[in-house]
Amino acid sequence: IMFGYATDETEDCMPLTHSIATRLGKKLTDVRKSGHLWWLRPDGKTQVIIQYIQKVDGSVEPQKIHTVVISTQHAEPLKATRTQECAGYSGPEMIAPSTEEMNKLIISEVVVKTLEEIMLKNGSPAMSLYGDHTHMYINPSGKFIIGGPQGDAGLTGRKIIIDTYG
Repeated sequence: IMFGYATDETEDCMPLTHSIATRLGKKLTDVRKSGHLWWLRPDGKTQVIIQYIQKVDGSVEPQKIHTVVISTQHAEPLKATRTQECAGYSGPEMIAPSTEEMNKLIISEVVVKTLEEIMLKNGSPAMSLYGDHTHMYINPSGKFIIGGPQGDAGLTGRKIIIDTYG
């Protein structure tokens, strides 16, 4: 079965919410692999909600990013060390930041930088839709230390649906 639609919201013909959520996930991977946010682990999920206004001709225009949700696996806050988390790391020892500091870094290094890179149809950066009105939920269920198949045991059907449809 194939379903979906194309839109002129983005260059890749995907809905803007999908494009932003996908790029957020890619940025999580990039900052983890580069070592910039070394305490991140591979399992992560993103969701973006945008408020639109419908014009008289039926077209829609994004007005603001209403909500961003990022749940991402991470090392134990204030306990994990970089040498334990990063195989082959031989630089100065570091301890994973607090949960609050992790959340701030995810917002500044993942959300803000991703939105600065995405251009809207009107030529302005997606960052122009972001602001104090945006509801940010970073790991809203608390710590996310155990991820992957171990963390999803017993929730297989739900996990498949979340991974497939967001």
